Amino acid sequence: MNRAAFVSIVSALVMLGLAGPGAAAFAAAPGTGAMSAQAAPSPAPSPAPAGPVLTLDQAITTALADNPQIVAAQAAVTAATQGVAVARTGLAPTISLQGVGGEGTQSTSVNGVAVSLPGPQTSGSVGLVGSVPIYDGGKTQAAVAAAQALLANTQAALRQTQQSIELQTATAFFNVLSAEQQTAVEQAALKQAQDTLALTQAQVKAGVAAQSAVIQAQALVAQAQVNLLAVQSQIATNKSALQAVLGADVTADLEVQQPLVPPTQVTVTSAAVLQQALTNRPEIAVAQAQVASAQAGVQQAQVNAGPQVSIAVTAGYVPYDTNAFLNNSASYGLTGTIALPLYDAGKGKAEIQQAQATLKQAQAQLSSTQLSVRQTAYQAYLSAVQDAANLTATQAAAQAADQALQVAEGQYRAGVTTLLQVTTAQTAAAQADVAAVTALYTYEAALATLQNSQGLSILSRSVGGTS
Repeated sequence: MNRAAFVSIVSALVMLGLAGPGAAAFAAAPGTGAMSAQAAPSPAPSPAPAGPVLTLDQAITTALADNPQIVAAQAAVTAATQGVAVARTGLAPTISLQGVGGEGTQSTSVNGVAVSLPGPQTSGSVGLVGSVPIYDGGKTQAAVAAAQALLANTQAALRQTQQSIELQTATAFFNVLSAEQQTAVEQAALKQAQDTLALTQAQVKAGVAAQSAVIQAQALVAQAQVNLLAVQSQIATNKSALQAVLGADVTADLEVQQPLVPPTQVTVTSAAVLQQALTNRPEIAVAQAQVASAQAGVQQAQVNAGPQVSIAVTAGYVPYDTNAFLNNSASYGLTGTIALPLYDAGKGKAEIQQAQATLKQAQAQLSSTQLSVRQTAYQAYLSAVQDAANLTATQAAAQAADQALQVAEGQYRAGVTTLLQVTTAQTAAAQADVAAVTALYTYEAALATLQNSQGLSILSRSVGGTS
């Protein structure tokens, strides 16, 4: 039976007052798509929302803006960007203002005899010095390549952190919804148990039932109260977890809004999932950046082990000097240095081999990451397909259990069955309705995981198993 038929039947049973405890709650749950205004109300009216009401999109947007992990990853990107700028200054021109000053005694030689000049002598000069590096043996090029690889790494790590936070937010969001809907089911189950207790007490008073039946009904009410307390406490726990992902006060209250009901069939193919994953997953971008970084490391090691050559154009101007002959003097020239390593105890060769081994390791890690990404994406696809089938099955099971409970209650009112059969049917119906609610949000979370496994956003425009 499809979802529409199931919702129609449950809604009809609710309007007739014949459905079991979970049917009313499930039919009225936003996630089921039931729109009947005649669904049975919960035992007590819901209090007004104490905190802001968040949609899934709003929760994800808030987490991406405020989560400390995101802030830290963004700062790392900013630092790496400045690192590239620093590396590029290796061949950039520089201009500096220099000043030199001193005071001390001086002596001179007269006919071979040292004679000290009278009083301390003061000297000083101020000048501008400029330099334009022309060639540095490839050091700047290697440094820029390494800095750019680090920048690519941090950018990919930022995307990876963002996608991780998106998935954590969606999972926590659906956990809150699941706990709230399970609470509605348990409230309906408690009301049903209380009604059964009242009916049993009336039957005992009328002399058509034994006092032991009241004790059984009271035990059922007590168990329903315990179940309700458990799921109610889980709401607060799940909301606190969601607030933590949002980077907000974990003690603050908030409300979440049910998103649109997803299609009960995964429409994307496994081949498309794998292709998207290999194209978009940030883990692969991180591994590729590590390969680029290792390649830059090999380049740097080769430069450091080879001849050290530098060529630069320099110029200077001294507007003032205590030596009058040097006032307004200018100088310029082309300077070059070369150093040939003759012996370094094998250091240069070892550094090159070390860098080459690091490159080989990074390349192997890239291949491993690609395999892992494919496996994770395929598993997410299979889980989503299985959870979609499980959702349909649990909805059908909930319908059957609620119908069986309706029959048992009718028979009990007619005096043709025992209280044990009624309580057994109530327990089965409540469990089936909880399973249906759980299956719905498990499927929602599976779709979010499927989106994440493809490296795609979990925002509502992408949810539904399609890309």
